[in-house]
Amino acid sequence: MPTSNIFPGALAPMPDATTSAMLIWPSVEPAAAPRFVEGFEPFEDFARVAGAEPAALAADFSALWDFVGAHPALLDAPETAEATARFLGNAIAVVHPAAGWRFMSEPEVGTSTMSVPVAGLLRGIVEHPEQREAFLEMLASWPQADRDAEELAALSRDEVDIDFVVAPVPFTRPALAIPEFVDESGRVIEYGSRWGDDSPPEDAYSRVSHPERFAPVVSVVDALVDHLATWYEVDVDRRTDESGERVWHLRPTTGATVILTGPAESLRLEAGALTREIVPGCTCDACDETAESVADHLEETLLAIAAGGLREVFPVGQRRWLHTELRTPSGGGRSGGGEPDPSLSAAQLDDAADLLARLPDGWWPAWTLRSAQS
Repeated sequence: MPTSNIFPGALAPMPDATTSAMLIWPSVEPAAAPRFVEGFEPFEDFARVAGAEPAALAADFSALWDFVGAHPALLDAPETAEATARFLGNAIAVVHPAAGWRFMSEPEVGTSTMSVPVAGLLRGIVEHPEQREAFLEMLASWPQADRDAEELAALSRDEVDIDFVVAPVPFTRPALAIPEFVDESGRVIEYGSRWGDDSPPEDAYSRVSHPERFAPVVSVVDALVDHLATWYEVDVDRRTDESGERVWHLRPTTGATVILTGPAESLRLEAGALTREIVPGCTCDACDETAESVADHLEETLLAIAAGGLREVFPVGQRRWLHTELRTPSGGGRSGGGEPDPSLSAAQLDDAADLLARLPDGWWPAWTLRSAQS
């Protein structure tokens, strides 16, 4: 491979879409993402004519931003614009040596944590100079974001052996009385399978039709709460708040507390110290959720929490991210990570961190089974 006196490494051709796909879905021997790509010479020539030294720009991204922002003519010719975008991407790889090139819908440079489309970056520098400080701050924090993401990923890979505590009688979901809904032409809408093998139309992502289709989920919540109260030592508070929303507050003698609030169209679930969810996660037509899929999610979540399958780890990394994990007695589960609920105060987060630090690796204990049934 050719080398460069501008960037500290070998220059490679720009990956094409096929090569990038191999980086994501390797078959036998995945190719390494190139750190620096060739084809930036027209930008070098432009910079020298303008009185700048390309090597100095490559080593100082803030100076590079200022130079590009001061010369919008770099966008005038396609060849120069492409060369400038490649130079920008290579300069990002200087700042963050773990970054590499790939070709998605357009050339990008990045890591598994984040990736920067370089043509869009070039336009942004020229058209939105006010974004300079935010972008430079992102560049400076990127390596730490990668380290924090790796910590989260390592937590997800943990192998655990949970002593689940399961009710002796399985939960039986009540039958859901789901009415038919029709579209503008009078055809019955087959929620859950309306798009078949096709992608949903673009406008479906901003359209919500018949959110009342989730109303039958309330009967499942009531049945789940009854089931848990029958078999576990848990105090249950059912009420309607001043706004008319239903509230189910479950306080077990051991394990994670659960609060469900709201109408079935948008139930808010709080569990443990920091776990927060909105169920369904999205009601738009594109996502095509159904009352059955929402009931599945709630059933899996509440039964797993009661059985001892909830884990919360906080804080993770310098960004103080939250790792949550749910394991089910049947072997299923899910995990996630990111910022905790932004509505929580610093004091609340500190209290949660103290509480979770007293749990074994963040795992909440199972709820206690009742010794006898009435």
